[in-house]
Amino acid sequence: MKNRFLRSLLCWIFILPFLVQCGGRAVEPPHAAPVIYKWVELGPNGSITARAVTKGAVCPDAVIDSKPVPMRIRVVKEKGEWEVTVCETDIPAEAKTVSIESTPLPLLKKSPSRVLIIGDTGCRISDDELQACNNSSAWVFPDIAESAARYKPDLIIHMGDYTYRDSLCPYESDGCRRSPYGDNWDTWEADLLLPAQNLLPAAPWIFLRGDRENCALNPMGWFRLLDPFPFSENCENFSEPYNVVLDTLTLSVLDSTSANDDTYSKVKSSRYASYLKTYENTDSKHRWFLTHRPIWAVTEDPNIENKTEDKLFTLNHTLQTAFRSAEWSALLSKYEMVVSGHLHVFDMFSYNEPGTPPQFVIGNSGTLLYPAISAKLQGYRVGLKTLKNVKSVSTFGFATIEPEGDSWSITLRDKNGKPITSCNVGSASCRQ
Repeated sequence: MKNRFLRSLLCWIFILPFLVQCGGRAVEPPHAAPVIYKWVELGPNGSITARAVTKGAVCPDAVIDSKPVPMRIRVVKEKGEWEVTVCETDIPAEAKTVSIESTPLPLLKKSPSRVLIIGDTGCRISDDELQACNNSSAWVFPDIAESAARYKPDLIIHMGDYTYRDSLCPYESDGCRRSPYGDNWDTWEADLLLPAQNLLPAAPWIFLRGDRENCALNPMGWFRLLDPFPFSENCENFSEPYNVVLDTLTLSVLDSTSANDDTYSKVKSSRYASYLKTYENTDSKHRWFLTHRPIWAVTEDPNIENKTEDKLFTLNHTLQTAFRSAEWSALLSKYEMVVSGHLHVFDMFSYNEPGTPPQFVIGNSGTLLYPAISAKLQGYRVGLKTLKNVKSVSTFGFATIEPEGDSWSITLRDKNGKPITSCNVGSASCRQ
């Protein structure tokens, strides 16, 4: 009798935390709500992370090599503007299979041969510029994302600037009616996750932080959803530099959010200059330098009607100053190319100075385009560099990078994936 009593008592002690008697009916503990988005992203120190977004408060399990692995909460849902929970778990580099809710997730290929690059994808709604977000011919990122998924990439790089919906859509505009705006879940879902729902699980991602993700504009979406570092409630103006090291390729990632384009800041330039050691400590056959803001680039101001050099704008003054030293010049000479976004076109710049890698700009994947450069720029000075070859194309699309001999070929594709122009990285030259 005593043993039976003890067994009953222990049973109730175990059950009571999970059952609440309410009108004779038991309330079960919460279960994980269905996952609405999932992806894999790469980060510092070799990290490979699976992330998932759910409208519940409990994270699902990931299944890694047939074993369930509880996902940890990155940031829990909050009533109001962020009623979603973001979950994550680390993926071992040696993992053979990964899935969430029976959906397979992509594994990292250490020697990627099909790299996809997009940038500046959001739909613009501001006080002085208006894009018809509900019109697929005006905001083409949903079409680009579908075409990009069909390309079947091994690796996806987003160069930053994910959402541009800053203001309430004017009442009289049908093109963006009922569009969300501001730094909240509805906006980030509308501008990025929903249109990219088929691209997100297509390959591992590297997400760069753009100037649109600075602490004054859209920091919460960036730090909650995409930032590769542990979540923090405090917005940092500078994220730490890091490298993604593959078999023979190193991708060096720089957060250039705070690098002013046209003004010089000694404090900021010194901060960027101090990152030298992070990038020095890599030794790969191939190296790409990734930064949202270009280092040595030119754009045209569309608001100036006179078709002369007066409308040219050079950038980036902060980074040019930071990388002026002999040590930085020697380091950058080891990189095959610099890849950026920020300017809403496709550009390629090469330079007369030996050891200067070509600068590619891919910022044409959704938001309102800039005009292509019409001025003749051979011999034009950008900081301490002199332009040699320039290719500028103003059309919506994305870029793909594939091996070409001992170098790489970058192909600009339109929104449907059709090739427009191709550039050889080694010779820093483009062909139609």
